[in-house]
Order: sequence, then structure tokens, then C-alpha cells
Amino acid sequence: AKMQQARDFVNNRPRTAALYGLFAAGCLVIYYTLKTKPTGEYDYVLTLAAGLQTMAFAVLVLDPGSQAAEGLSEKTLWAFFIAHVARLSTTVWGEGYIPEDNTGDVYLYQTLELSGVLFLTFKLLNITTVRTMQDVGQGLDRWGTLGAMVATAVVLGWLTQSTGHEDYFADWSWMFSVWLDSLALAPQVRLLCLSVSPFVDESMLHFAGITLAASLAFSTFWLRTAKDHYERWMSEGYHYFAYGIMSAGALRVVLCATYVYMYVRGTKGAKAAGKGREYELCAQDDEL
Repeated sequence: AKMQQARDFVNNRPRTAALYGLFAAGCLVIYYTLKTKPTGEYDYVLTLAAGLQTMAFAVLVLDPGSQAAEGLSEKTLWAFFIAHVARLSTTVWGEGYIPEDNTGDVYLYQTLELSGVLFLTFKLLNITTVRTMQDVGQGLDRWGTLGAMVATAVVLGWLTQSTGHEDYFADWSWMFSVWLDSLALAPQVRLLCLSVSPFVDESMLHFAGITLAASLAFSTFWLRTAKDHYERWMSEGYHYFAYGIMSAGALRVVLCATYVYMYVRGTKGAKAAGKGREYELCAQDDEL
């Protein structure tokens, strides 16, 4: 039965299957060629998190799901876009926020972040075009939530930034991107909570699951780093950064886990009702 399900998945969604295969192959290559430095022993986990998140964005673009992306919050995509552009910008000014291993020699981390930005750009253009043509969610669409998220991330980024790289704006931008990344799924979760019958699409389930995996990888890295450097951070006055990065990671995991739970529950509800992909989403106009 499992083999048949795998064959059906490859036949029905060849692009998504190819993405998984390509990602697995890339992980194997990096595993056998990785050379770390004492100052960045676990930095490969950050690269893994970036790769997983980029693959999640790629699924949204390449998977043959709904072109109107029913059940997908446009505010969430914009929040991800702004966060990843800010994070990518910090890698241009110096090497402070680039993993300290041999993947930096081929600019792997920057390539992953740039690819994620490009996938998000394409998806946002696609959603805007399709929803405008279909007159979906354009009338009562409000952007106050996104503005509040960005403002919150700016303030929290300023309060919890690290000064270890001696670049005030880069440190602030990076921490801003971390907080906005953590808050990005809030509109998506809210949209699902307001939906009487959440739309169930397999591509969205893959996006939710891969995003959760990326969040767990990111949070695991910083928990391990905090454990190893906690005393030094406290002695050097990085209290706010230490608590901030752990809080942001925890918030990101909680929102991602809630997002996955809502979709899994929707899937079970759809199967129980025998409706499959016809399980409807509430009007996009309800999104704030």
C-alpha cells in the first residue's frame, strides 16, 4: 500500500517528487563534503533550515495545485518576502551572517535565500494576477495586519539585536528578519481559524510540513548555540539577544505546528465528509 501511494504521488505530482529527490541528493552531497570550523560547528543546520524553507516556497510555485492558491494568506507570503529580503541583505555586507563552513565557498546559503525570494516573488505576482482576474479577496482586503507585523518586528529586532558583528544596521536587519519570519504565519493561522471548512490542498500540506521542519531546524540550531555560549552571552551583555532569539524560535515553531495541525484536521474532515478537494474555504474577504 505504501509503495502504491509513493508511485501515485510521483505520477500525480512529478515536480514535487523531483524537488524532494533533488533536496535529498543535495543533502547527501553536503553531508559527505562538509568541512566545519570550530567557531561554526553546527552552522550546517542553518543551511538546512534555509534549504527546507526554500523548498517549501518552491512547492508553492511548482506544484500543480490551485493557481488562485485558495487557503493561502497573501499577507503571510508578503511577510516571508520582506523577511527573506532583509536576511539576504545582511549577507551582502559581510560574512557575519553566513554559515562558517565550506558551503560558503560556493555561496550556498546566499543562493538558497535568493532562490526563496525569487520563488516568493513569482508566487505573489501569480496570486495577485489570478485573484484580480477572478475578483477573489480584493474588495475588503486589508493590510493593517501586515503593517502591524512589520512594525512589531522592527521594534523587537531593535530591542533584541546582537552587537557582536559591529554592524548596527546589519544586526538590526537580521534580527528584524528573524522576528518577521516568526510572525509570518500568524495571518495564515488566523485565516484557517476563521474558516468554517478550511480548504484542503495537498500542495499546501507539503508547504506546511516543510515549513515546520525548517522552523524546527532553525530553533534547534539556536537552542544548541545558546546552550554552548550562554555563559559568555550573559557575561558580555547579550541577555536580550539570547532571550529574543529563543523566543522568536519558539514562536515560529508554535505557529508552524498550529498551521500543520489545522491542515491535518482539515484533511481528516474532508475525508470524513467525502469531499476531497471540494472542501471549501471561507471567502478571502475575511482575511485581515
